[in-house]
Amino acid sequence: MKCYTQALPAGISLAVFNGDDLIFTSSAKWLHPLFALEEFLLTYNGERDMLSAHDTAAGKAAAILMARLGIKRAHINLVSDLAVEIYEAYGIALSYERRIDRLLCQTEALLASMDDEEEIYLLLKERARRAQERDLSDQG
Repeated sequence: MKCYTQALPAGISLAVFNGDDLIFTSSAKWLHPLFALEEFLLTYNGERDMLSAHDTAAGKAAAILMARLGIKRAHINLVSDLAVEIYEAYGIALSYERRIDRLLCQTEALLASMDDEEEIYLLLKERARRAQERDLSDQG
């Protein structure tokens, strides 16, 4: 069995491998693990030709971010039809445990009719920034 398709450890929402080597994990929610991965990859010096990800859930937003980050193979526990379209369009090898029409979240609904991936990325970054600001203000 490929490393990236094995069950995630308890509490981990995203694991990323370079070949069979685990290089990144996150226990954060929503799209925050993928934005953290983006930051990690800025300083990562390893090869990037065989990046694989295992994510607990992926909708259109996650699929677009993974494609942007150079993920070549993905295993998703719960994937939406909208995400599958993106993975296929980018030639990302996909396996999954359960496929559904759409994730029941505001982000999936918001992106359903959007096609400009740069616009989507900027929208997601802004939403992530606002969510992080809310989280910080709640702790104050």
